[in-house]
Amino acid sequence: MPLIITATDFSAVAENAANYACQLAATQNAQLTIIHSFVFPVMFSDIPMPATLINDAQSDSEQQMQKLVARLKVSHPDLEIQGIVIDGNIISAMEKYAKENSEPWLVVLGNRTTSDHSSWDSILLEAFKDLQYPVLAVPAAATWNPVKKICFAFDNKHEGNDAALIQLRDLALSMKAELHVLNAQEDVLNRDNLPITDEMAQRILAPANPHFHTVYEVNVDDAIEDFTKKNNIDWLVMIPRKHSFFEGLFHKSHSKAIAHRASIPIVALHEIHA
Repeated sequence: MPLIITATDFSAVAENAANYACQLAATQNAQLTIIHSFVFPVMFSDIPMPATLINDAQSDSEQQMQKLVARLKVSHPDLEIQGIVIDGNIISAMEKYAKENSEPWLVVLGNRTTSDHSSWDSILLEAFKDLQYPVLAVPAAATWNPVKKICFAFDNKHEGNDAALIQLRDLALSMKAELHVLNAQEDVLNRDNLPITDEMAQRILAPANPHFHTVYEVNVDDAIEDFTKKNNIDWLVMIPRKHSFFEGLFHKSHSKAIAHRASIPIVALHEIHA
C-alpha cells in the first residue's frame, strides 16, 4: 500500500493540505501519516529545562494531533490515518520516519502563498530542494479535484534526471492524467536552441504519452503561470536544480513568483547525480 506523508503545524493551511492528502490517498488506496514536530526553546543558562515544560509541550501537541485525526476520520472513515508527534526539525522528522518505515509515494505540505510566514517558507523550500521524495505543495485555497492534467516545466536537460522522470511518468500513469512537458526559453529561437526534447527524456516519459511544448522570448515564471491557466493544468511539476535557470526559481524572490503566485499544487521532483 502506498504511503503519503503530510506535515502539520495545526494551522488552517496545514489542515487543508491534510484534507487534500486524504482525498489523494483515497484515490490511490494509500495510507496517510501526519507528522507534527516541535522544537524546545533554547535555554541560555546552566539551568536545565524543567521536565514539566517538555512533557506539557508534547502532551499539548499529541492532544491537537488526536483532534486533527478525529476530524479527518469523520470525512474519511475508511482511510488509514496515523498521527505522530516528534521533537526536532520537521524535515529531519519526515526523513527519519521514512527510513524507519517505508519510502513515501508523496510528501504533502501546505503552501501559504504569502510572504507573511517566513519560517514555513523556509520549511517548504527546504523540502522542495532536499527531500529525496516527490513533494506536493498545496495552496491555502486549493480544494481537491481529480487530477486530469499535469504540466512538467522542463529545461530540456536530462543528465541526473532518470529517477525524477521515472517518478513523473509513474505519477501521470497512476493519476491517469494527461502529461504536458513545457520548455520555456528566455532566448530567441536559434540553431543551438531548437525545440527538440532530449531523446532519453522522451523515451522515459513515452509510456505516459506526453505532449511537448516550447515557447521563446518569455519570462519563465510568467510563461509557466500562463500555460497552466490557459490549459487548465491541475498540477505543476518541476525539478529544483543547482545548475540551470530552475535554481533561480527556488531563490527567495523566485519562490514568491512561483510558489506564492501558485493557484494549483506544485510537485517537486529531484535530480540525482552519481
